[in-house]
Amino acid sequence: MSSEKRNNIQDVILIDDDAASPTLVDAVPLAVAAPPAVILDLENGARRQQTPPLNGSGGDKTEKQDRGKSVQQEVGSSSAAPRKPSPEMAPIEAVPLAVAAPAILPGPQLQLAGKSSNTVVIKGLMQHCVGALLTANYPMANKMLEAISRLVSLDGDAVQRVAFAFAEALGRRTLMPLPGVAWALHLQLPRSPAPALTEAARGSFYKIFPLFQVAATAANHAIAEAVDGERHVHLVDLGGAKTDQWRELLRLLAARPGGPPSAVRLSVVSENEDFLSHSAGILTEEAMRLRVNFVFNPVRSHIDRLSPTHIAAFGVEPGQAVAITATLQLHRLIADVVNIQLPAATAEAQADRKGKGKMPAEQTAGPSTTTRPHAITKADALLRVLRDMSPKVVVLTEQEADHNGAIVWHRIRSAFDYYVALFTDMEAGGASGQAAERVAVERVLLRDEIMDIVAREGAARRERHEAMKRWAPRMAKAGFVPAQVSFEAFVATARMAHQLSGDGKRRLYRAIKENGCFFIYSQMTPILSVSAWQPAKRAGE
Repeated sequence: MSSEKRNNIQDVILIDDDAASPTLVDAVPLAVAAPPAVILDLENGARRQQTPPLNGSGGDKTEKQDRGKSVQQEVGSSSAAPRKPSPEMAPIEAVPLAVAAPAILPGPQLQLAGKSSNTVVIKGLMQHCVGALLTANYPMANKMLEAISRLVSLDGDAVQRVAFAFAEALGRRTLMPLPGVAWALHLQLPRSPAPALTEAARGSFYKIFPLFQVAATAANHAIAEAVDGERHVHLVDLGGAKTDQWRELLRLLAARPGGPPSAVRLSVVSENEDFLSHSAGILTEEAMRLRVNFVFNPVRSHIDRLSPTHIAAFGVEPGQAVAITATLQLHRLIADVVNIQLPAATAEAQADRKGKGKMPAEQTAGPSTTTRPHAITKADALLRVLRDMSPKVVVLTEQEADHNGAIVWHRIRSAFDYYVALFTDMEAGGASGQAAERVAVERVLLRDEIMDIVAREGAARRERHEAMKRWAPRMAKAGFVPAQVSFEAFVATARMAHQLSGDGKRRLYRAIKENGCFFIYSQMTPILSVSAWQPAKRAGE
């Protein structure tokens, strides 16, 4: 091709999203095969498939397979074991990552037909950027970010706004190996917003994102059923629930066929004095209207800093029916590791279970007097403390997402799709009076979550969202089993989702119940899970 022709045509090579992505692991440089590429001729609008040459054995070098390489997994991260390649697959020749990277030429902002095209292009460029960062190829990472900058906009559609936040986070990640540069630029780089600003944005998020109302409905019905018939009810909120949720629960308890409980105590964990004061006033007034004997108990702390003193401040007493909730909170504790003392035999069984991936046999020996430290996450430790409180139910509301894997690209790809669904839904809500609130939620709250998932590692990475398939084993190890939730509770939750969907043209919400857990969808994307758990019976109970 002549130089004149080359200057007039910009070729952007895209990764086929259905093809197996390279295995990208922190600090582990890998040689990967070049994936099949789709080439967009931006001058002629042509789209053609480019097939890489076959290797010496005649096998396609882009055959889908996982590398059977060992992965150094960060504590608190979760990842599935890699599959071994099929024996019939021909060996893949090592190809430098830069071979499949797009050639970026100077030019105006890229404009492609349709949001789906933009999404494929952006994800392909991000994948190459991550690969370049993990192999310390910073010039290539810079080229990828330069290309992404032509496709994104802070004020564009949902995909462009999400991509802007991810590009910013990838740019910050490039500074991780350069702490001196990061320090020198710290005044110019965006920092986490002030707590008051974050709290205000979180309040707006609950207001303009209706799925939180669906999740609250599921949680309230699970709690009401668990304490049905109980006279002394103690509700413990570990954080995240809003005043409206507790007001609706008070109404459910007051409407019981046998009458309201004799006493309802609500302990709320929060460091926001305005929120605590506001909630206390509204809920006390509502309880008086409903003729419910109600006590509001503020516990001034945060789940990150919850101590035995704070837990004692709940004031749990014998004879109380305790119901505990945590809303988008517990995942923050997965980053922290603590040591607990276990009997030596139990600690060895735990280690054996972790190493072999199977349940140990029941311990038949007598009680051991020897203890040894055992490292677990702070989330697991707190769940064991909650189990010892013998609650009637623990209701866990979490993001139904896998953003805590050890493989960086998988984490980023999953998070990109998740946040596109969130941004799209909030934009679909579209009331003119909510535009400013949507911008605040995106640029203050969700932007910082994206920065955390993409650019932070170790204990600094707090937003370790995990899907229910990973929470279920955690709950089981802590001594919980799924609680039974009635069909009526599911009907109420599904009805709320249907009502909030309106005519279904702009928003479509669904609630699915499986094994006692509610999965709440926006369109076809699962956004939240709400699960109810009760303590498993111990010997002698």
